[in-house]
Amino acid sequence: MAVPLLFAACASVPRDASLPIEDPYEGTNRPIMKANQEILRPAAVVVDAAIPGPVHERLRDFNSNLKEPRIFVNNVLQGRVEAAAHTSARFVMNSVFGVAGLWDIASREGLQQESGDFGQTLFVWGVPAGPYVVRPWLGPATTRDAAGAVVDMFTDPVGYAIGSRVWLSVGQSGLDAAEKLGQLKQAEDASIDFYSFVRSAYYQQRRAELRQAIGQENVVDSPALDDPDATEPAPSTPPPPSPPPAKKKKK
Repeated sequence: MAVPLLFAACASVPRDASLPIEDPYEGTNRPIMKANQEILRPAAVVVDAAIPGPVHERLRDFNSNLKEPRIFVNNVLQGRVEAAAHTSARFVMNSVFGVAGLWDIASREGLQQESGDFGQTLFVWGVPAGPYVVRPWLGPATTRDAAGAVVDMFTDPVGYAIGSRVWLSVGQSGLDAAEKLGQLKQAEDASIDFYSFVRSAYYQQRRAELRQAIGQENVVDSPALDDPDATEPAPSTPPPPSPPPAKKKKK
C-alpha cells in the first residue's frame, strides 16, 4: 500500500533534468581532480598494458553485470516497471548464457543496459541536485548523486551476497573512473580547460540518465546550460512574402 502512495506522491513533484551547472566549490574540486588523474591514470595505463584486449572486455562485461541487481532495485524504486523488467531479463540472460556475465549477450540481442542508481532515484523523488563536487577516487558528482552513491555502496545486493558491500562498490567506481580518464586522454591533450570539459561531459551524461528516468529521452540540452554566458541564437525572422504580381489590364 505504501509503495503506490509513494509513487503517486513522486509523480506530483515538479522535476527538471536541465538545471544549469552549479559549481561553488571549484577551488577545491580542481586539485581533487588533479590528484585523481595522478592516481588513476597510471593505474589505467598499467591495466591496459598488462591485460590483453579480449580479457579487458570480459572484465568490463563482468563488472557491468554486477551492477544489474542495484539497477533493478532503483528501477523499482523509481516506478519504472518496464526498465526493471529489462534489467532482470539482462541479468538472467548474461548470468546464464554469458557465463556469469563475462559476455554481454543481452546487448548483442538489442537489450541495452538501463540506468539506475540511488542518486537518480532521489531525483525522481524530487530531491534537488545541489552543487557539483569532485570526490577523491570516485570522481565527479552532484551532492545529491554523491549521497546516493553512499546508499548504493551499503545496499548493493551483490555486495550483500559476497559479504563485501563497500569495497565492491569502491572498486567498481575506481575502475569506471580510471577507464573514463583513459578514454578522455585525447580530449585532455586538445582541451584548453580539461576541468570544465569533464564537468560539462558529466552534466550532459547525467541529464540524459535523469531524463530517461522520467521518460524525456528526446529532450536536447541547451548550450546556455553549460556556459552561463552563452545565449541561444535568436530565431531567424522569415522574410515577408513577396506581393503578388500586378495583373495586366486588358486593352
